[in-house]
Amino acid sequence: MSPRLASLAAVVLTALTAAIALHFASAPRALSATAPPEVFSAGRAREHLARIAARPHPVGSQAHREVREYLVDTVRGLGVTPEVQATAAIHPDMEENSIPGATVHNVLAHVKGQDSRGLIAIVAHYDSVPTSPGASDDGAGVAAMLETLRALRTGPPLRNDVLFLFTDAEETGLVGARAFAFHHPLAEQVSVVLNFEARGSHGPSLMFQPGPGNRWLIQHLARSGAPAQASSLFDEVYRRLQNDTDFSVFLQRGKTGLNFGFLDGFMRYHARTDDLAHFGLDSLQHHGEVMLALARHLGDDALEPAPPEDAVYFNAGPFLVHHPATWAPPIALLALLAVVAVLVMGLRRGRLRASGLAWGAGALLAAAVAGAAVVQAAWWLVLRVDGGLGVLPQGDAYHGDFFIAGLLALTLSAVVGVQALFLRRARAEERVAVSVQSLSPHGALAEERVAGAGVQARFPRGALSEELVAGALSVWAVLGVASAFVAPGLSYLFAVPALFGALALGGRLRGPTVQPSARGRLLLALSAIPALLLWVPQVINLHVALTLALAPVATLAVAPWLAMLWPQVFAPMARPGRTVALPVLALACVLLGVGVVRERFDASDPRPSSVAYAVDANRGEAYWLSSDFEVDAWASRFVSADAPARRLDSYLPRFWRDVRVAPAPHRPLPAPNVRVTKDETRDGLRRLVLLVESVEKAPLLQVRFGAGTPLRALTIAGQPVDSSAVARLRDVPGGGLLEYWDVPPGGLPLELTVPEGARVQLRATAVRYDLDQAPGTPAAQRPEDTMPVPFGFAVTDETLVSVTGEY
Repeated sequence: MSPRLASLAAVVLTALTAAIALHFASAPRALSATAPPEVFSAGRAREHLARIAARPHPVGSQAHREVREYLVDTVRGLGVTPEVQATAAIHPDMEENSIPGATVHNVLAHVKGQDSRGLIAIVAHYDSVPTSPGASDDGAGVAAMLETLRALRTGPPLRNDVLFLFTDAEETGLVGARAFAFHHPLAEQVSVVLNFEARGSHGPSLMFQPGPGNRWLIQHLARSGAPAQASSLFDEVYRRLQNDTDFSVFLQRGKTGLNFGFLDGFMRYHARTDDLAHFGLDSLQHHGEVMLALARHLGDDALEPAPPEDAVYFNAGPFLVHHPATWAPPIALLALLAVVAVLVMGLRRGRLRASGLAWGAGALLAAAVAGAAVVQAAWWLVLRVDGGLGVLPQGDAYHGDFFIAGLLALTLSAVVGVQALFLRRARAEERVAVSVQSLSPHGALAEERVAGAGVQARFPRGALSEELVAGALSVWAVLGVASAFVAPGLSYLFAVPALFGALALGGRLRGPTVQPSARGRLLLALSAIPALLLWVPQVINLHVALTLALAPVATLAVAPWLAMLWPQVFAPMARPGRTVALPVLALACVLLGVGVVRERFDASDPRPSSVAYAVDANRGEAYWLSSDFEVDAWASRFVSADAPARRLDSYLPRFWRDVRVAPAPHRPLPAPNVRVTKDETRDGLRRLVLLVESVEKAPLLQVRFGAGTPLRALTIAGQPVDSSAVARLRDVPGGGLLEYWDVPPGGLPLELTVPEGARVQLRATAVRYDLDQAPGTPAAQRPEDTMPVPFGFAVTDETLVSVTGEY
């Protein structure tokens, strides 16, 4: 085979390996409703999802009660007696400055085993946020549970108990999970928790968070036959972020398990368009196949105690590879030793130079910085060309696939361009004078043209490409060792490619020539296969998880990988800047241009627009509020673009930045009512019992204490707050906050203990997530190509009525 044909084969092999990696990283195809009864069918689960996600169903709404009744009826229809855990609950450890609470109704379906050794809890929450029907978050998990329960009932009974726990009030602060984990008698029996979530509308279901001592669970996941997509990289990243799901509550309770979720389509998250029309059924199929496989596998397992050991794990094509986390340092050190051995051999044989290795390492680091800078500049330019992208609160795009592909192409172009510059500089500087007699038998410094007794020989292209690979492998091996001790879950991404790269480079350096032979090219290309299998899916996952706003951060990880990979695949080649960098740059521009053209607001992909109506019942004043940086035509009818912006803690105590405020016509809307039911003083302490009544169709009641309120003890709806949480509320600069969803008809009872003689100031705010009572019927005038800002990102369509009193 000629070197040129070998180069072509290397490119084809690379593309094929990348395609295989993406194939196995994708969600399985959704099965229709006619699939065999013993298997999971997204088609059948979709029928449940259509009922669950028909409209937004936040805690305390009529739609929420209807979803709960549907769950109870469906579970009963599958031959299992449902239980509803109805209780007032709080989660005092959820927030630093506030305490969430709710009247929760968890739905339980307990399937008894024949000889149970433990209880497998399968968990998803059935409430949604006020701004979204919740098809993905978390209707998909709930629908998958109902279909999994049906499929399990078609087979023989399992050995162990399985609990299908449909939690309530997750969106309000994990309150339903807290009520079960800390107050339900079955919680003590739970051996494993399998939680299913979503942060988007489609994509593969990733196992992104295991519990502590997870090696035995990872072994079960690998043996279960589930089409799991899992990587200890996800856990290393997730544990460093300030995110929580119901799974967090079970970890606090000392339980272990696995947490699953899909991420693609972040712009649908908590939005009006998280509905059935924009939902990916393949994601539901993936959720369900994993859920059913694990339920059957763990349901028949002995569930024997395992040593508390963590694992490093990752997908390699169709396989889930795993090993003890304690092996990470030895594996990384082995890779480092292999790279060092190859470098020593290359230096001794005259095939590598110390300066060349420095060029190679420098090229990799420079490529990472240049890639991030170019991607940052490109995204800045895209935002200037398409100003609509800048108003999306999630920092992402509706159709991010073209943008991701374009930014990846741009990264590759920058990497190749930087390394081409390094090659050109190295070739220009490296000229050595040798005599014919001094040539080694291996021709280490030989050149095809020899003139007379002396040779003015340039270091050949093949050798310089080898030095690029060697320099990059050096950095990669060092990163592998460092990560093995700091974040062992991601060390495999560096150690494994470095080890295989060292073996291939060593084989090439042992050859008789530095010229680009077909064997050498194929050997380097083959050594890139592990890096491709491990990295290609994670490159996509990184961009999806971090969003386009943080694409430069993802580039800092992706660019070094490309810098190590491309010399293995394409080296040596003539003029890489012209043959690779420029064509790929042109492709990047085309992809980004297509992304800009596709990204247009319409009824399917609406623009988020923020308007709220706030009423101060004490003063008889009202205001329009908007958190938009750029006010659109609809919102400007109420809040002009030049309206002053300021912090408004009195109405928006959880919002961290300024909002636009404009005067609004006052409507005397019903306000919360605070009544004193008991006021007594004993032993120098005043015990004050209040009943705070909310208003109709206001699912959320906020109660904020005045700054400096000297709280000593607090009870909310009969639930005592621990002293550490009381101390945190007392120290909040603007005053501690209570948020309670679905206030009972008789009101929310609060019991406060303060020093004798102390007065208590409270501001009670009833929050409705609509503008139906606002003057001018703003909701009716909202254009179809706009929508309320997704809940949790900024001020959304809401009506806030507050009253302040001192007691």
